[in-house]
Amino acid sequence: MSSTHVCAHTFHRAHLLSAAAIFLIPSFAAHANELPGKELENAASTRQAAIKKTPEQSSRNTSKQLGAHVRTGAAIPISSNAAERLVVTATRTPQRIQDVPASVSLITRQDIERRMSSTLADVINRLPDADMAGGARTEGQIPEIRGFNGRDIILLVDGARRNADNGFAGFQTPLYIDPAFVQSVEVVMGAASTLYGSGSMGGVMSIKTLEAKDLLAPGRKWGAELDGGYQSANENAKGAAKVYGKWGKFDGLLAYAGQSFGPISLGGGQKLSPNNGTSNSALLKLGYDITDRIRVDFGQSFYYIENYRPANAQAQKFTVYNLSTKTYIPYYRQTGTRQDDSNIHLTTKDSHGKEDGRLTLYRSKMTSWYGPFIKTSIVGETQTLETYGADIQKIFRENFGYLGSHMFVVGANYYRDINHTLQKNGQGGGTIPDGQQQVYGFYGSDEIKLPYGIVLTPSLRYDRYNTFGSGSSTSTSGAILPKITLAWHPNRNWMVYLSWGKNYRAPTIQETNMNYTITPNIYYFLPNNNLRPESARTYEGGFSYNKSGLFSRKDHALVRATGFYEDATNLIQLSVVGHHWSPLYKRNEINYQYTNIQHATRYGIELRATYNIENINLGVSYSHLRVRDANTGANLLAQPDKVAADASYTFPKIGLTATYNLTAVEAQDYDSTIARRRPGYMLHDILFDWQMPGKPWRVNFAVTNLTNKTYYMYKSIASNNDVPEIGRSVRFNISYKF
Repeated sequence: MSSTHVCAHTFHRAHLLSAAAIFLIPSFAAHANELPGKELENAASTRQAAIKKTPEQSSRNTSKQLGAHVRTGAAIPISSNAAERLVVTATRTPQRIQDVPASVSLITRQDIERRMSSTLADVINRLPDADMAGGARTEGQIPEIRGFNGRDIILLVDGARRNADNGFAGFQTPLYIDPAFVQSVEVVMGAASTLYGSGSMGGVMSIKTLEAKDLLAPGRKWGAELDGGYQSANENAKGAAKVYGKWGKFDGLLAYAGQSFGPISLGGGQKLSPNNGTSNSALLKLGYDITDRIRVDFGQSFYYIENYRPANAQAQKFTVYNLSTKTYIPYYRQTGTRQDDSNIHLTTKDSHGKEDGRLTLYRSKMTSWYGPFIKTSIVGETQTLETYGADIQKIFRENFGYLGSHMFVVGANYYRDINHTLQKNGQGGGTIPDGQQQVYGFYGSDEIKLPYGIVLTPSLRYDRYNTFGSGSSTSTSGAILPKITLAWHPNRNWMVYLSWGKNYRAPTIQETNMNYTITPNIYYFLPNNNLRPESARTYEGGFSYNKSGLFSRKDHALVRATGFYEDATNLIQLSVVGHHWSPLYKRNEINYQYTNIQHATRYGIELRATYNIENINLGVSYSHLRVRDANTGANLLAQPDKVAADASYTFPKIGLTATYNLTAVEAQDYDSTIARRRPGYMLHDILFDWQMPGKPWRVNFAVTNLTNKTYYMYKSIASNNDVPEIGRSVRFNISYKF
């Protein structure tokens, strides 16, 4: 074993917990440092004033008072006003993040800009129990939450589902969106089937794209931005342009972003090649305030990426057998993917200005194509997955005196997936036969605020799906999904909660119908029309502690912790189900099929803590997860323990913020599938953000993976592809606002 691997294996969980404790101890000790008398009243009134401000006002005030403080991806925003930031995804209603009875992480626009991200993997990989694993190529990076991936995670972009499947033979689920267009990302760890329906076994990742109101300066009617940058490790050159404005009741934004990239320098000096390509994307957002209480929004976006690479984006190299020469030859070809999204939102507000209704209609279409490989008989192929959907929600707020204050949320969802495969020779079919799936559901919840700070939230959903393959119904089923959450707010600093819920996920078109048994392929993929839906009962509990004036009148601390246990049945995974004799290779080759695991258990913890005082910001997160087959005791897919820590200092007179990021991941040496095991690693990044006072210029500079560490992310898919991640990268970006 190499010295690198030995060092990685010596990084034990005790070191992770010690690092977390350094940041957590001050906040746990906060109860001994309450502000007395008038100072307590002043702190409370200041916080209430911040809550009443709009998110835009809070953001501007934060910048004026504290300068450009870092809000890291490893934890939620950490300044006083930023701590009041609202999130929606976990409960479908706006709540301060510290009051949400769930495990939630928030990625802000500032997080993305400071890391100069070319993909969202840069910021997602620093969240607890969340990763974008699959290699350094954009097309190989797949979201994972709590060991789940693919359709076990619901991906939302402006409320519209992206349902592309995940696996060896079909669609994968990279986030085909340019970070230049992203305003925020909310990540809910844990099941959310009661509110979102089939697919949220692992969690929900909700992306909000930019709107004119996010970018307009106070008092301005229009604005524009230009920015460009470069990253050395993947020869990535990028640029973006945005123009936006507001005219009376109408507002709009038009944006374009483009990137080019080449071979990737991996940790330790290796090269990942070929990887030559470009991406282009555009975003159009239009909004109109029909009245003060009714608004309509329209969004249209496209993203197109083209690359010359192996057909498997997660492979370092790939070979096929040439029948004429009887030899193995490199297998590279031109590939491309286009993602198109259209959506319409109609929102209404009550007399107090709070949103009380929303209708969303959307269409999402992903088309992936592979060019023919001219040195063999392999033909090109085009696959499309088109999703049409609708989501309607209504909120009722009532106060019943001694029976508490109630907020009723009722709604319905519907979507239809349409899968089609066309080979370049004009033949239909392919690995995944054509098929459709439709899913619809109805849900309701009641947030009941009772005396003594008690909040009880029961909710219920009914979901049903139908899957059609080759023109006939192949599977259909439904589920009743209850959930109940109990939260207690003993004072303005503390929140404690417990929840229990049932969750499920319907088998996809790929999982039931995948059929590929063409010789001379090394492997076969077999259909399984008897797949049953996944289901689970999830128990979760946690707390948050939110305190201003911890050690002085100018500091703020926030700690959030979550523990969970899940009892799951019929988990769906790709399994080896036998072998077939290959007359060409004169040996037995593998047969793959999606199958159900009868019974599995999942448990873990997630911790987040932030502390800021004047120009100093500190943050840390920690996660621990284990998944086991309850029948055999085998360790299943589970991301390794991870710590992400941040420290930054702002020099307000010159507008410069310097940040240090640490990401420490323990060895994944317990997966029963030995090929998936990976050594541990530590990554160090330094970032500089210079926002010139009184000037429209902004300059960012960073060095990521400072020590050029060779490391391998744990992959729950394609475990046979052992490719290092991206190495040391020097990043530079400059932007100008008109």
